[in-house]
Amino acid sequence: MRFHDFHLSGYTVSDFGGTITLHLVFDYPELPKQKSHIRFSDVAAYHFVHTGGAIILGIDEVSLEGLLSSVGDDLAEWWGLHGGYADWRDDPAEYLERLQAANCKAWLLTSAIGFGGFVIAYAIGEVEAS
Repeated sequence: MRFHDFHLSGYTVSDFGGTITLHLVFDYPELPKQKSHIRFSDVAAYHFVHTGGAIILGIDEVSLEGLLSSVGDDLAEWWGLHGGYADWRDDPAEYLERLQAANCKAWLLTSAIGFGGFVIAYAIGEVEAS
């Protein structure tokens, strides 16, 4: 997948939150312009912060247990404020079991400029623009 040093030009959420596609552009002087579209499918949860101006450094698979131990309290708060996490029952341990039973994986997204986030989904892949 092509993403390192690509700028996040935007992202789309579709299928009632079940699909997230990152739209990335590699556009630097004297280098050929490239585009990449990274799609997460069967999304269970995601959270992005400070998307403007992001230059993506990493989209790294991490353990579900590790991610939920670091964001579990936040998930509970976000659920209370906004809802929208499939299978959330206000119990991080039960949520982890449900995600593991669905064969979900977790990805941590990092950036050179402020952006950060995670996605919990079934799969990730690079796709052609639609």
